Amino acid sequence: MTTPTREEIDAKLELIETRMDGRVLSIENLVRSSIAESQETRRDIKSLKWTILFTAVATVVALWGVNAAIFSNMVASFESGKNTATGQADVKKQTEETAALIRKMQEQLDAQPAADRKDAKPADKK
Repeated sequence: MTTPTREEIDAKLELIETRMDGRVLSIENLVRSSIAESQETRRDIKSLKWTILFTAVATVVALWGVNAAIFSNMVASFESGKNTATGQADVKKQTEETAALIRKMQEQLDAQPAADRKDAKPADKK
């Protein structure tokens, strides 16, 4: 076995150093690309945060609108029912008044003598 010369050792060390420089360079490039991807992900996350925030606000506004519409319809239904009840009460009152007038007219007709009435039947002649 021969002992390597100084030049051979220097050549081997230089070769190893060149390989290591290449490896270090590839690691540096990998770290740079990872940092760039991380920054891009951060921008995407920031954009996503705004999207989520706007979506949440829009959802709250939409739910408020739906709630207001339902409440408005409920109030309108209640008012309609109340107006219907009032109308029915008015009709009932008018019906009672009309029935009272008809009874009064019937009593007046019954109180008149038969000869005075226009609708009276002539007496049978025998």
